[in-house]
Amino acid sequence: MGLLDNYTGIGMSPRPKWQHQRAMMRLASRSIFELERKGLEILPEATVTDDWDDLAPDLVIFNGSFEPLSIIEITRSYQLNAIVEKCEELMERFPYAEYFVYDYEEEVLYQYDSATNQWVSSVEYELYSQYLNRPLLDYIKS
Repeated sequence: MGLLDNYTGIGMSPRPKWQHQRAMMRLASRSIFELERKGLEILPEATVTDDWDDLAPDLVIFNGSFEPLSIIEITRSYQLNAIVEKCEELMERFPYAEYFVYDYEEEVLYQYDSATNQWVSSVEYELYSQYLNRPLLDYIKS
């Protein structure tokens, strides 16, 4: 379940497109063992807390206490601004987490830079998660 969507069962729609699912699965499958060696866990569509009605980003990297360390959303271009706004709402609750939004149509990754209080893009910078060894796009793109 994405930050903007309410999928409450089998057959509910609209579901994310295949490009969305591929990006999500690539990132999860390519990072899972690296994260586990560090005592971390990546979960798809998991709620950010143990309240199962809470927001559920596409991917969340959790520590051993299930605190969200990194929140990653995959989106289409037309939803980019709305997804960024939802991430900014989560920043109030989880100010120490990393935030990434990947636009799979444009193949551009955005990361919130808390030092400058702005979003930066992979067009200008190589973007890294502090929990992974390679640039985040290496885990997402085919």
